[in-house]
Amino acid sequence: MASLFSELKRRNVARVGIAYLVLGWIVLQLGDVLFDMFGTPEWVGKTLAALLLLGFPFACLFAWAFELTPEGVKKTAEVDRSESISHITGRKLDFFIIGALVIALGYFIWERQSNVGPAAEVEAGLDRSIAVLPFVNMSSDQEQEWFVDGLTEEILNALARTPDLLVASRTSSFQYKGKSQDVSTIAAALGVAHILEGSVRRGGDRLRVTAQLIRASDGFHLWSETFDREPKDVIEIQENVAFEIANALKTAMDPEALQRMVSSGTVSVAAYEAYLEGSAYDDQTGASGNVEDWDRALEAYDRAVAADENFALAHWRRALYWETQFTITQLGSELSSLPLQEKVDNYGEAIDAAIANVQNEALGFKFKANKANNEFRFIDAQRYLLTYLQTYPNDTEGQAQLVAIFASTRDSESARLYIQRFLESSLDDPQQINALLNNILFAGFVDEAVYLARNAVQRYPQHVFLHYQSHRALLWAGHTAEAAALIDEIRRSELPAENIRLVQIRQACAEGDRALAEQLLDEALELSERGTSIEFIGLQTMGKPEEAHQLLLDAELDNWALASFLTYPYFDHTYFPEMARILERQAIDRPFISGPPYACKADLVRATE
Repeated sequence: MASLFSELKRRNVARVGIAYLVLGWIVLQLGDVLFDMFGTPEWVGKTLAALLLLGFPFACLFAWAFELTPEGVKKTAEVDRSESISHITGRKLDFFIIGALVIALGYFIWERQSNVGPAAEVEAGLDRSIAVLPFVNMSSDQEQEWFVDGLTEEILNALARTPDLLVASRTSSFQYKGKSQDVSTIAAALGVAHILEGSVRRGGDRLRVTAQLIRASDGFHLWSETFDREPKDVIEIQENVAFEIANALKTAMDPEALQRMVSSGTVSVAAYEAYLEGSAYDDQTGASGNVEDWDRALEAYDRAVAADENFALAHWRRALYWETQFTITQLGSELSSLPLQEKVDNYGEAIDAAIANVQNEALGFKFKANKANNEFRFIDAQRYLLTYLQTYPNDTEGQAQLVAIFASTRDSESARLYIQRFLESSLDDPQQINALLNNILFAGFVDEAVYLARNAVQRYPQHVFLHYQSHRALLWAGHTAEAAALIDEIRRSELPAENIRLVQIRQACAEGDRALAEQLLDEALELSERGTSIEFIGLQTMGKPEEAHQLLLDAELDNWALASFLTYPYFDHTYFPEMARILERQAIDRPFISGPPYACKADLVRATE
């Protein structure tokens, strides 16, 4: 046995075997890169690997049976030991092996360095590598297979052009066409962290493409989307759908964006982006005063729900829109021309969908509070909001809604427990500060409202809604000149003309110019599509509370419209027996005042400060 090992060593069999393995590994690695670059079919790589493996024993047998001499290759048995140069050949093989190992080590380090970002990202959940599996043809017409494969290729090519995204080649992905292997197995074989799969159904005048992104490590569906098209131009459809999917994956594969999207309650990029668009229109309305942007916001929220019918926040925003449409004291309540019952029904459908689909139990209490409030269950609404704010104490929207209930029921003592705490929290949403400011004032906390008004105007000098509410708060506290400084900004805004007139009426009455106030009220009523609420507020500002309430009695308003006046501390609910009974059943003792403190004095035509 010892002589056998000695002979193997002398004939360099081991050295040849090691050299062959190292060289074969290098060939396979380079082949893998080149085959991928040129789109070589998968079987070529597999065939090369098989040939190299089969060649190993032949290389060892060759080293045993033959020897390289100065005269060429000879059988080992024909070479005298004294003439053998196997020792010199062995030294050369050693140098060759060392050189090959250096090359292999260098290649290994280069590969690790080039993949260190993705490798680290995999550990952190940030890996941006993906394979696009052939989409499945769900059409009854199997001749559509060419279209489905073409669509898959378009998507793959679009993704391949995305910076920092590693995409498995078509050759690699298409070997799984028609197979039902586990996603994690396919991802492991292709060396990717994500799989994009989908289906195509084409029939009649509709084309439906469904795509979903799956995280291979746990099979979790990060994102899914359905694209409906009219198949008029199949090439354009392929390009458009591919572009939309590639664009969506930028969000779906960005961990921070994905976290925000999932936290909002959807895994549909289209739904999330439509929701963000609607929110932008909402914010834009508050800043500019153009209430027509609320219609654009509703259209965006409708698209969000169409893309993901379980998207609770989109349903919630739709509910808030329809709430404004039967709350006649609300700016923009005239946007929809639908009959009252349809507005109420639309609200009910939206708020019920928000409640049914919300995944965050605490958030659900805010939705339930809103529904209870619009069903005149004020105590239930208050209880729901208090529960919600235990989890989210700094949510300005929830704070504003709670204080609105305190203002409607004139429960200043209960409000006192929360007002200061709310003012000390982070108030970074001007739209919600606007509502909170209004409700704090009407709940009876004038100094606190003035503090918030001054702070808000300083922080958000271009936000016209805040100017509008701040002007009233300053007048209420008697800061007439300070309020007047806000009027020019309000007049230049896109607020409804009748609301601009209301601001001027308040200022005129505060300055004692009753004649100007009356002229402005006439103008406001000519301009307004919300005549009843504008006239009620105008008459109250003119110092005519009896006429104001008689106006509402003559209008024979429904309870939803009447309830919208409850927030005004000068609204006397006792004029309306049904509303009075609603409050009495809940043991709500709602005091009220005779009118705003800046109201015109009946016996003055013009006065000075």
